[in-house]
Amino acid sequence: MAEPHSEPDSESNQQLGRERRRVDDLAQGLSESEVWPASSNDVDWIQTHISHVFLAGDRVFKLRKAVRLPFLDFSTCVDRNADCLREVQLNRRLAPTVYLGVARVVETREGVAIGSIQESIKDATAEHVVVMRRLSSDRDALSMLEKGLLGPEHLDTVGDLLGRFHAAQRLGSPAPWSAHDWLVRIEEPVMACFDALAEGDPELRERVESLRRVASASILSLRPKFEARRLAGCAVDGHGDLHLDHIWFEDDRDTPRLIDCIEFNEDLRHIDRASEVAFLAMDLRYRGRRDLAEGFLSHYGSITDDYGLFGVVDFFAAYRALVRAKVASLAAVQPSIAAAQRRGAHSSVERHLELAENLLQPPEEAGLILMCGTVGSGKSSVARQLARKGDGVPILSDRVRKGLAGPSDKVDREATSESDASRAGVDQGLYAPERRERVYQALLERAVPVLDGGRWAILDASFARRVDRDAARQWAVERGVPARLIEVQCDARVARERLAARASAGDDPSDAGPDFLSISQSRFEPPDEWPESDRETVWTS
Repeated sequence: MAEPHSEPDSESNQQLGRERRRVDDLAQGLSESEVWPASSNDVDWIQTHISHVFLAGDRVFKLRKAVRLPFLDFSTCVDRNADCLREVQLNRRLAPTVYLGVARVVETREGVAIGSIQESIKDATAEHVVVMRRLSSDRDALSMLEKGLLGPEHLDTVGDLLGRFHAAQRLGSPAPWSAHDWLVRIEEPVMACFDALAEGDPELRERVESLRRVASASILSLRPKFEARRLAGCAVDGHGDLHLDHIWFEDDRDTPRLIDCIEFNEDLRHIDRASEVAFLAMDLRYRGRRDLAEGFLSHYGSITDDYGLFGVVDFFAAYRALVRAKVASLAAVQPSIAAAQRRGAHSSVERHLELAENLLQPPEEAGLILMCGTVGSGKSSVARQLARKGDGVPILSDRVRKGLAGPSDKVDREATSESDASRAGVDQGLYAPERRERVYQALLERAVPVLDGGRWAILDASFARRVDRDAARQWAVERGVPARLIEVQCDARVARERLAARASAGDDPSDAGPDFLSISQSRFEPPDEWPESDRETVWTS
């Protein structure tokens, strides 16, 4: 982790005071409408705890404040300018068309002005701003959520983007820290949040210290899982600040833009990818949409084959709630911020603390749900709808099967797809009996962290044979968790049409085409042995 800042001396504080006054004067000058082109109309001046932000026409300009905080140091112009360059560079990873560059703040006798956009800083003694393309004010994920426009499909695209991004930004397998150092990297930011909160409102101190003890106990109990994820290579150079305000959908057909990553401290970006997705899930829960949060996590876990995240994601979500509480507590005491905004910050502190307390509670009881049916019956659609309601985490056999396959299986996969009408063909390669058994075992292995996280694990496979259903139910009995079965049925004509459409689209993880339907039907053993009290039939035609 980054070294803590030493206690500043009197001279350093005086210098910081001079820097602060200088930057504040520049900000005041930039707030004047005469600075900007007439086409900009009114200029909106927004303050965060570290920046002055100006919205002018089709541009956004961000001027760093002269501040020294436990997690960053913008004491000098050089520090602030270097951070401007980092912001542009790092944010172009996930929003390449949004970050235009940097520009010098020009001081003249007539006042303050913004220079031309550039890629580097030529005058290190002059303050610079980050220049961004202004995004539509109603297309951020928070605004869309408040208007009822944010749906699971939007969050799926965010999960897809993050899955690709995290794969490209992995920090090694295992991650390049010792087990002790990895644990410190997880624990220190959490405790820093408590330290900052305890220094704030005196009325919160007892509550904060109580929550600190709960978090410490959680860290102790989760140590084996944290270490397993370090060894598995789950550490990434991520975004680090992924909440709804930072996700934008300019067009429903386009890739979302993820802006404002953490650039000032790489330790806060070099994190477990579960901590990354936990931030967005936390923000959705904070705003009353647990269903969207769980659906997002389920989709991300599926496409990355990272079901282990469910064993730790609630802890990381609690940490993210503490981060938001800490940031709000800083804003709540800044006199330069408007009174109404400070009152909102006080409320945010309270609500985020409450959410952190809830997330650190022991997980609820959960169990297994077995999807059961022939190909094309709609099992995956039913499982996906359950996930989008927040009622479980689907684990797809088709994705698991291909995840277990090695490079040598490519030819087998292609041959199977081309000859799936042949009984011999579907029992070879990836679909050989021994491979099939391995897939069913892998489904149960992936269910363990899902159950540990207090969520129902939805095993999305055909479970056409009684022997496989019996094995899953016995596995649940041995672990003391309930097991339920959903048999999905539909008209054969509809199933055949679905399979044909799926094969034509070519974007489904399943290899089953319409010619395989008759084989699937002939091999299907109805689940009559399953207790009726724990069995449900869903008709999807």
